[in-house]
Amino acid sequence: MVNKILLVFIGFDLAFLLCAVLHLIVPLYTQNMIKNSNNVDNIANNLLLDHCPLTGKSGPLPIVRAGFQLKSNTASMVNSVIMFITTLLAVPAIFNKTNRSYLVAHCWGIVLSAALTFGIGVAIWFSTLETHKNLGPIFRAQSPEIQSMLQQRFQCCGYDNPAVFFEDPTCPNAATAALLGGCMTPFSRYANQFLDVVFTSFFGFVAVDMLTLLAAMCLITDRKEKERYRLIDEKRGYGSI
Repeated sequence: MVNKILLVFIGFDLAFLLCAVLHLIVPLYTQNMIKNSNNVDNIANNLLLDHCPLTGKSGPLPIVRAGFQLKSNTASMVNSVIMFITTLLAVPAIFNKTNRSYLVAHCWGIVLSAALTFGIGVAIWFSTLETHKNLGPIFRAQSPEIQSMLQQRFQCCGYDNPAVFFEDPTCPNAATAALLGGCMTPFSRYANQFLDVVFTSFFGFVAVDMLTLLAAMCLITDRKEKERYRLIDEKRGYGSI
């Protein structure tokens, strides 16, 4: 008879593996886009991803693991490695029904990954509380070409002071710049909406982690119960059933 608990565990582990792939692919894809494919339509997305704790340069992520402080530009990829190793531990756990050590190690791997994923999500959420403050240095640190793209994207001039702008077709002179205003408000509004989706996605990953952990714990309990009944049957002389 098919063990439904085992099937559920395998299903959630596949979902966990998919999350690991996303943790690895999204940062690599974003970094490639930032290097090679900036344009007016995607420049805001690329800058936000490049400077949030998913892939970027926003400084140290406020999470410490075993004495090491993970940098934000590697946190997601480090997490993907942890998740891949955790998934590999599930393979012997599926086939070895008597040794629960692999399942226990698998559970601890899920806990570590979930904590790191949750930390990244919280860091991104916290950054949305200070959007105006965080975006100013990012905007000013960009090259004139990038600033021009942002001005075209949001139809604005400069950041918080429209008198300080990069001259381009959107902002050809000071009068037009004063009329359009700075980019702080439209850029911040867009950043909040975009990052809301990003950190909500990370919390969704945590939900998958928790469901996978629950499935693993159910499988451990199921195997413990079967082992207990097997020992009882052997003591009674019925043999292994």
